This record gives sequence, C-alpha cells and structure tokens, in this order.
Amino acid sequence: MSRVSTDFYTELIRASQGSRSGFLSERERWLRALGVEAREELLFEFEMLLRAVERYVHDNGAVATGEEPLVTRDFREELKDVRATLSQAIRLARHLMDPGSDQKLQFRRYVETQLADDRVRRSRFEDELDQETPQESLFVLRQSFESLRNLIDSLLQLPVVGYNLFTDVGNLVLREIVLNRYFRPFRLTEFRVEHDRVRSVRLLELLVSVPPEARPLYTTAYLALFRLLHYLDFVGQDAQGPIPRRVRVVLSLVRSEALSLVGYLRDELAPKAGPKPLQAACLRVARDLARETGRISREVLVELDRDRAAAARASYAFAQLVKAQVVALTEALAPGSASGEAPFEQLSSAVESAARLRKDLWVFAQLCRAVENHLRNDDVTAAESIISSLVAFLDYFQAGSYQLLRYVDHDAFDRFSLLLTELPWPPEGPAIRTRLIEDLRGFSQVLENTFAAISRRTYLRGFSFDRAEAELLRDRFLVSAR
Repeated sequence: MSRVSTDFYTELIRASQGSRSGFLSERERWLRALGVEAREELLFEFEMLLRAVERYVHDNGAVATGEEPLVTRDFREELKDVRATLSQAIRLARHLMDPGSDQKLQFRRYVETQLADDRVRRSRFEDELDQETPQESLFVLRQSFESLRNLIDSLLQLPVVGYNLFTDVGNLVLREIVLNRYFRPFRLTEFRVEHDRVRSVRLLELLVSVPPEARPLYTTAYLALFRLLHYLDFVGQDAQGPIPRRVRVVLSLVRSEALSLVGYLRDELAPKAGPKPLQAACLRVARDLARETGRISREVLVELDRDRAAAARASYAFAQLVKAQVVALTEALAPGSASGEAPFEQLSSAVESAARLRKDLWVFAQLCRAVENHLRNDDVTAAESIISSLVAFLDYFQAGSYQLLRYVDHDAFDRFSLLLTELPWPPEGPAIRTRLIEDLRGFSQVLENTFAAISRRTYLRGFSFDRAEAELLRDRFLVSAR
C-alpha cells in the first residue's frame, strides 16, 4: 500500500527551526493542551513583542531618524516604550499560564525566599532556571521582565537616560529572551506551525506548481510577507487616547523585518528563482519594498511623536506595500492570476478558502465512511480500494486545505494521518479491525463537525454547498485508485 506524504509546510517549518525543533514540538503539545481562549493569537503577540524589543534596541528606527547626535540625546521616551512593551508581554504571559501551574510556581518561588539554607535555596533556583517545561520557561521569563520593569522605573528617575544606558537595558532584556528555552522569538525565515500558514486557495495551488527546488524559497517569501501583515494587526489605538507606546515598537519591528526581507529576496530568492524574468521580478519586489519602506520611515514614522494619526497612516502604508508585493510575486509566477480590481483581496478571499475547505471535508468524510462500511461488512478487498483513494486524497488535502484549518483542528488530522501512515494492510485479526473501524468512525465525526462549523461562518451565508461539485471530486479519487 502507498504511504501518506509528509505535509510540505511542516517539513519547511521544521527545517527552519534547526536544532530548536525538539523544544518547539514540546511547546506545540503544551499549547494544544492549554485551555485558554485565543491561545495561538496570544502566543503570537507575545513572541512578536519579544522580537520587537530586540529590534527596537539594536536596529532602532527611532534612533536612526533622530536629529540630535546619539551621545547627547535623552532616550527617556524610548526607554518608556521598552517598559510599556514589557508590561504588555507580562500581561500576555499571565494569560498564557495555566492557573494551576501559575499558583504552584508562585508558591515555589515564595518557599525559596523563606529557605534559610543557602545550598537548598541555590539548588531550587538552579532547578527553576533549567526550564524543564514550557510553563516553567514562561514563568521564568515573566519574572525576569517584572524585575527589569522595576529597574526601568528607577532609571526613569534619572535626569537623563543616555544612549549607552538605553542599550545596556536592551542587552539585559535580550539576554533573558535568548536564554529562554521555549519562547525565543522567531527569525525572519524561521516559522511556527501554530502561526505561519498561507491561507489562500490560489496561492496554495500556485505553490504546488512551482518546481520542488524553488518551492521552499517562494513559500518562505510568502510566509514572511503574510507575517508582516499579521504584525500590523496589532497596530491599533483608542479613538481618543494617545498612541500606545508598544505600537511604536511594533512599527519599528515592521520596518526592520521589511528591510531584512529585502535582503532575502535579493540575495537568496532571486538567484535561484528560475528563468531570468522571474529573477528580475524578485529583484523588483526587493527594490520596491526597500524604496517604499524608506519613504514610510522618512515621511510617516518620524511623525509618531507629533501626530497621533501617524501610526494609523504608517500601518496602512505598510499594509498596502506588503499586499502589493504579494500580488507582484504572484503575477511573476503566474501572469494574469492576480489581475483586475482588488487583486490581493481576490488572492486572499475568505469565502473562496472556506468553500474549498468545506468541499474537501465533505469528500474526506465520504471516503472515511465508505472504508468503515466495507470493513463492517467484512469486504476487505473493497475497503483496500477505498483506502488507496483515501491515501491519495490525504496527499491532496495536506497540500491545500490542511493549511486552511484552524490550528486547534490540526491535532485530530495529524493523528489520523499518522494512522494511515502506519496502517498495516490487511488489518489482521478482529481486534485490529474493530479498532480501525472505530478510528474511522471517530474521525468521520470530526470531519462532519468541522464541516458544519465552517458552514455556519457568517461570510458563507448565501453560498450554498455545491454537492454536485463535491461528488465529482470524490469520484475523481475513487476512479484514479482503481
């Protein structure tokens, strides 16, 4: 029997993580078990802020655009920005902590302060720093940020905060982040399965058509561009209040990451992009991204202190810039595929993605039910034929609709994919056959529930399910497996 291929995105994401993939796999298990609302988005914002503080201190747009020499400038406002960002990170860390674990770790910290024996106290402190679990790792980072925030409060009482003092505080923050085992921020070409997906039917189909040697390069470019758009979702402000200080830090991150992406497009993607027209197109995308990022920095970001509307203008300008580069890259790969009015909106249509996912879930459930029914009737030959169709369909599903699922739904799909990968055929003995029947029945129910949940989405109202089209897709896989 053929075996299920590994999800291409999972391979790319694991490869991007290098030696840290083991820690991050353990973190994924923690995240999936965490009973916190919107946990993936909370974690993304948390790690975004870690990355933003690092870039704000060491590649700071505010520093670069200052009119005074660095040695005479007062960095009090920038230090306040760092403090506000740490405060938000502390709040997010509290939300991400399981209440039971948080109380346990808090109590352990209290007990350590009451110990009279220095050797025992030191041993417990070293155990805490080992960060054996994601919960402990998050707790240690939160405690460190609270201590650094207290330090910053004292430093802000000084008459002047010089550049060296500002960067020294930044180095202390960076050290705590780098030494953290499970929550180090991602780099430009490092991705997380819980955050980074190309949720566009057209782009997914386009990437499948790209030659295998170039596909990871283009996928990395798309993922990096969509991550910039994700950053910009956090650049908000109250209608009446001042610009939140952390917004300045996030915009600095967007600027810095955009310029880093320019280097990737120019130095890594363009030389291996394929024919010369594609190479030239990648270089144009890099050039336009660099030019417009510079213009936004010079004309809009410098106004953040003077104009409370500047943050919204900068966010809009960056979003339009990034969307234009997604369209330009897509047009280069498939001329005419991103033309017409509002091309980016066409590429990223939520209705189109949901309709595709709904159709594929229906076919998936149909194939699972068919295998289950044949096994219940002891028709192993017919079941084997449908299993072959199911394996082929899973390959198709992983290359497309799997990317459109919510992260919380991945676990059930991953477990079923593993089942098909390791499935002995024919299933020998009534116990194995019964277990397989139950697994198929349970996963069919998951598919049907997910189908129903997607059908209830607001933007699908008025779009009826095209059963005839879904049956054609099902029959295509049934015929191809015969």
